[in-house]
Amino acid sequence: MEIFDIILLAMIAGFIFLRLRAELGNRTGNEPLPPAAGRGAPGGHTGDGAVDSYGRPVDMRDEVSASDDTVVDLEEDPALRRAYADIRRADPDFDLARFIEGARSAYPMILEAFWQGDKDTLRTFLSDDVYGQFAGAVEAREERGETLENKILDVSDAQITAARMAGDTAELTVRFTAELVAVTRNSDGDIVDGTLSDAVTVHDKWTFARDTASRDPNWILVATRAG
Repeated sequence: MEIFDIILLAMIAGFIFLRLRAELGNRTGNEPLPPAAGRGAPGGHTGDGAVDSYGRPVDMRDEVSASDDTVVDLEEDPALRRAYADIRRADPDFDLARFIEGARSAYPMILEAFWQGDKDTLRTFLSDDVYGQFAGAVEAREERGETLENKILDVSDAQITAARMAGDTAELTVRFTAELVAVTRNSDGDIVDGTLSDAVTVHDKWTFARDTASRDPNWILVATRAG
């Protein structure tokens, strides 16, 4: 069974963390986004934990991208081709198509964990700094007595917009386009923001990183931003 099938089944069953941990011993070294065992990857922006109107953490980033203004095709962008070649030299088992497939699976998984306040799952997939921002936003929401009823309808696109090697660490930025519905309820259960009847299109740029010198095959989320 492919690792992405395992991930999706684990989501449905509600055992994401345990199932992914159980699979660590069977990996070949190029799986994009299983849980992160190490916490040493580059951290994100240490901002105030702000969220946008759809309940997504915003502006959690470090300076990882020099070419993130537009969606670019790897085959048409010389800088991305060079960066990809650098990553392949550091990690000959790296497979870009599998990485993108894994990123598409991880994107809704992480957002849904955030919306549900599932900090255990968030810690599995995030660097320390980004986890701190997500967890802070969850705790602030809980203090206000608010709950989110957000739902991702479709992740319609995921493309690499930036890539680089920072020492032994490979970093890839993915621009996601997704359709979702978003509702915020207060402690009385009343809707205070959003609607379940209208879908919106959102764009996010997330940066994933992995230490290629490590035996750990896991990629973790180290930066997020809207766009």
